[in-house]
Amino acid sequence: MEEGKFVLWAQVRTGTPQMKVDKEGVLRPNAWPEGGSLVYLGDVTQAVLSSLGPHSPPEFIERPGFDEQRWTISVQSNELKILIRSESYWGFGLFARCYLNKIEIIGTRNDTARIAFDIIASLGRDPWATTFPFAFRRKTELSINDHQENWTELINAGKYELAENIELIADQYRKLIGKVDKIGKEHLIGVDENITTARQALHDRNAPAVSRALSRAERSLILANPKTRSNLEEQMNESDDEEIPFVDLTESE
Repeated sequence: MEEGKFVLWAQVRTGTPQMKVDKEGVLRPNAWPEGGSLVYLGDVTQAVLSSLGPHSPPEFIERPGFDEQRWTISVQSNELKILIRSESYWGFGLFARCYLNKIEIIGTRNDTARIAFDIIASLGRDPWATTFPFAFRRKTELSINDHQENWTELINAGKYELAENIELIADQYRKLIGKVDKIGKEHLIGVDENITTARQALHDRNAPAVSRALSRAERSLILANPKTRSNLEEQMNESDDEEIPFVDLTESE
């Protein structure tokens, strides 16, 4: 699937968390021992970064100055490249709600849809619901309805993909019913429970929980099927055999 560029705008509600920018322009925790200049990350950018999973340390393209909430950062995770600009769109930026974030995502539509779904789940609110609608429209040159459509189109695509993944597991589960031994039946109970958990997590817009539940369900499916169970058990035993023995170095000789 070809890469594309997707632009989303979001209303900031809080300036926290407070963090640091080190001398090389990398985002660091507020307690960074080497110090650094102050930056207010904001709830939207915090949601974006937490939704990315493992990623490279965000780097500042434009560092904060007198206004610690005005900046531009770049971050990459796997195939996704994200640029986030934080700036005031109303008044003199005296309050966090006077700020917006422009989020530019470069990646496939599927990956972008998934991250948009995760951002909404992490925020717990609609990012297009603005504090100052007229100023937001003027700054972004888009109507509030346009913003809502841009977000919801990606969110629905992300939700659809997760729902498809759940149904793939559910279909494999249904095919095994009545075709497994006693041990397999016990594992199928776990599959059924995790499918239910995944569906509830999807309803709650909790994509990480969906993925965890599906991972557990898939493992239980393998263990439920006598044809695949032995292979997995063999791999697990080999993994146990290869573990490095623990040596307590704290004991004195």
